[in-house]
Amino acid sequence: MDTRPVLAVYVVWHPECQQASGYARTIFKTLCANPAVPASRGLGLPVKFRTAISGEETPARIPFGEAQHTAVFVFADDELVADPSWRSYADGLVDAAGSTDDLVVPIGITAMRNLPPKLATLQAIRLNGASGAPEDPAAQDDPGAHRETLLLNDVMHDLCQLLDPRDAGVKVKVKVFLSHAKADGLRITRLIRDYLRDVARLEEFFDTDDIPDGARFAELLREQAGSLPALLAIQTDSYASREWCRLELLEAKRGRVPIVVLSALQNRESRSFPYIGNVPVVRWRGDESLPVVVGALLGEVLRDRYFPRRAEGICQYHGLVPERQVFSYPPELVTLLAVRDSIRTTGKAPVRYLYPDPPLGTEELQLLHDLEPGIEPVTPTALGGR
Repeated sequence: MDTRPVLAVYVVWHPECQQASGYARTIFKTLCANPAVPASRGLGLPVKFRTAISGEETPARIPFGEAQHTAVFVFADDELVADPSWRSYADGLVDAAGSTDDLVVPIGITAMRNLPPKLATLQAIRLNGASGAPEDPAAQDDPGAHRETLLLNDVMHDLCQLLDPRDAGVKVKVKVFLSHAKADGLRITRLIRDYLRDVARLEEFFDTDDIPDGARFAELLREQAGSLPALLAIQTDSYASREWCRLELLEAKRGRVPIVVLSALQNRESRSFPYIGNVPVVRWRGDESLPVVVGALLGEVLRDRYFPRRAEGICQYHGLVPERQVFSYPPELVTLLAVRDSIRTTGKAPVRYLYPDPPLGTEELQLLHDLEPGIEPVTPTALGGR
């Protein structure tokens, strides 16, 4: 077993670039935790800064190889590219990085033609408005309004690909199952599908387009909803009343698939679906919601790919079985099905389940204990304090 940390994320910027400094702190709050809200459910990724007090010195080296994966995001502005020592430092990062286990990504604040030679050979995230990518409909009125969100989405997508367990040297796009009711959700779903495909660089499973002729409809939907990297539930007025929508959501939960709910209710639901909770929810506000939806999806996929691997060492130390006792989300009533399955297959229910910090409140834990008294859901912080 590789005992090194799963991932180390570094953000590099020239000290005289205030714009990059602000972006770096936003990346920290998004990927690690928000210091202003200690109880927020952050992703918990280790993020470190590499800058300097002044432009006359360069940062400490980045220790590639100390983690299983090292990702470095380099903000390249006019100050950095004009300084010979900083240009050399940036190019040295490319030389030091491993072939497939590490990632160095330039973030272009300056024009791409100005990048140091070796940094210029890498695919970059472009913040200077010259990316050539399809126009983001969410930013038509103010091209700079969503720049920070789009940057975070690109960073998270790169990390999702780096941690993809299926990766064999080829980066695979994150694929999203679009669960929707055709009666009133088709228009929004098509907008999301086009945005995922044309702007966000993601793939989607959209049953209107992706079910082959002659395929067994029910079996394919069950398989896709329970095995794709993420599911987006587009909650319109009709969603909870549709059997297939409920089935897709339950299959995703049984398969421990990351889920995000897009709340697009217009009037009312006759009955809300009780198992649609315990996941992030984004409110639909038209095109401006599209980057936010993508960010929520990528955040949940990243959590799902990072936390179980981080938990492997914790489980080994405490005698837990990672594949059966680690959840990337807080436990809920559907989680208890895993306990019952474990009892049937092993004859003994595991006592502890590990899930990400922060811990659940006592009222939720009490309900879980009432239904299955033998289980003990714990977070890494709570487990480490025992």
